[in-house]
Amino acid sequence: MKKRKNYLIFFLVFFLGVLSGILLSEYLISYLDKFLLKKEKKIMVFSQGPKSKYFQTEIFCEKIKKGKGIEVNLRKQKVKLCENGKAIEEFLVSTGKKESPTPTGTFFVIKKSPMIYSKIANCWLPFWVGFYNDYGFHELPISKDGKRIGEKEIGKPASLGCIRLKVDSAQKLYQFAEIGMKVVIFGEIP
Repeated sequence: MKKRKNYLIFFLVFFLGVLSGILLSEYLISYLDKFLLKKEKKIMVFSQGPKSKYFQTEIFCEKIKKGKGIEVNLRKQKVKLCENGKAIEEFLVSTGKKESPTPTGTFFVIKKSPMIYSKIANCWLPFWVGFYNDYGFHELPISKDGKRIGEKEIGKPASLGCIRLKVDSAQKLYQFAEIGMKVVIFGEIP
């Protein structure tokens, strides 16, 4: 009888611990989301553009007073390498098409590889810098027969969602990027 009572007490304490852990984690996640969203809203500035449409201006580089980051403007099809409040390099890119858009928001560099193979695109992607799921920056893809894909499309949305760069530009971005570095992607596809 005493063992049974001890098991019951153990089970009750365990159950209450799990329940309180779940509730606490939900509260913390909700709080952190609100905190982080407030911070990101400070980064976003909107100004009135042509035809009274609002568009986000690129001020991310200026917000990084110390350290490094990457800014992508989908409307201009440009990427900026930012360091200590200034854009140190700027490249034309090719982002996702309307039917396969590049995700927008704040991300972080999660993986780097000198070369990966994409089963989705059925080609090689040199100088891969991943920032979200299967999305990343990379050099112009290389088909199985060794030809470059999309060189004439740089400056226009043409990819499956990744951000394509020219040969020299991709290598510079790859060398600049560090795991954990902030990546901000904004704007509308032209």
